[in-house]
This record gives sequence, C-alpha cells and structure tokens, in this order.
Amino acid sequence: MRIWLRTRWITVLAAALAAYAALTAAAGDTLVDLPSLGSDAARPLVLFAPLLVCMGLAVCLGSRLPAAEASGSRPVGRFDQALILAAVLATVVVAYAVAVLLDAPTANTAGRNTAFLVGLMLCARRIAGHQAAAITPVAWVITMMLIGNTGGSGQPHPWTVILMPPDHLPVALAATAVLALGVGSAPHAAMLREAT
Repeated sequence: MRIWLRTRWITVLAAALAAYAALTAAAGDTLVDLPSLGSDAARPLVLFAPLLVCMGLAVCLGSRLPAAEASGSRPVGRFDQALILAAVLATVVVAYAVAVLLDAPTANTAGRNTAFLVGLMLCARRIAGHQAAAITPVAWVITMMLIGNTGGSGQPHPWTVILMPPDHLPVALAATAVLALGVGSAPHAAMLREAT
C-alpha cells in the first residue's frame, strides 16, 4: 500500500483537489463572457474547476510501475478505483458545501461535472491511452462552450451535460452512468494499452 501511495503521486491529486475547492469557492455563481458559436450567453466560471481534478487524476493514474503492478498480488486496480471514487466524492461534497454556505447554486454543478468529465477521461484512457485521456475533458469543455447552445436563445443542449443547471436530474444520472463506466474500465485500461 505504501509503494502504491508513493507511486501514484497522491500529493499531486491533493493539490488539485485543494485548487478545485479554492476555484469553486472563489467562482461561486460568477459568469464570464466566453466565445460561443451559438449565442452570446455568459458561462459560469466554475465550469473550469473540474478540469483541475481531471488533470490531477490523470497524473496519478499515469504514474505507475507496470511490471510490478502486473506481477504483484495487491489489488492495484481496486486501489485506483477507490482513489477515483474518493476524489469525485470529495468534489461533490465541496461543490455542495460551496452552494449552501455561499448561496451560490451554480457552484453545485462542479461536482456533477467532475463526475462526468472524470468518467469521460477514464473511458478515453481505456480506448485511446493515457495521453489522449488527459486532453479529453479539456476538449469537451471547450467544444461545449463553442457549440453547446440552442440558436440565439442561449439555452444549452441537454447533451452538453456540463452546461445544464444544477437541478437537472437526467444530466445527473448521465454523469453517474459515465463515471460508473469509467471507473469500471480503470483497472484494465493501462494494461491493455501497454500490451499493444
């Protein structure tokens, strides 16, 4: 367990979670004007907070000892899954606390969006490898900001997931499903990519 903790660079993830908490608290309900092809709708600044956690997890899961992990008897894949779920749970708790304590309901989307983007990153890691996985959440956020609106009304498309309001239940279910798929694929992703 100690070797796994040192190998996975948990301090990087801890720093990413701290930065996430700080950005979520500082952003609150703040809206910023960002380029968009659909309309001139302002976007919540808190959209960028989940990217910090995604990058922290990408670094942690990418720092490995492949030969030792493949031949060892420890359930390293299960440790990774527990780490992912603990990090996402922490982001959901922080987002909810910020939303309640600072009366900033938009901040509550940060936890849901983190779950979705982490799941997306893990699925991409399984399919395309570690390097592609690290940029997938960033690409999703930028693409959704550019094309995620309906016409000139500024209403986001439901498939964007990250642009939907915090109380949108189907999007919360979709984020949970994508996270479950990603976490389920996490133990096998790196080994498959290295075997090819």
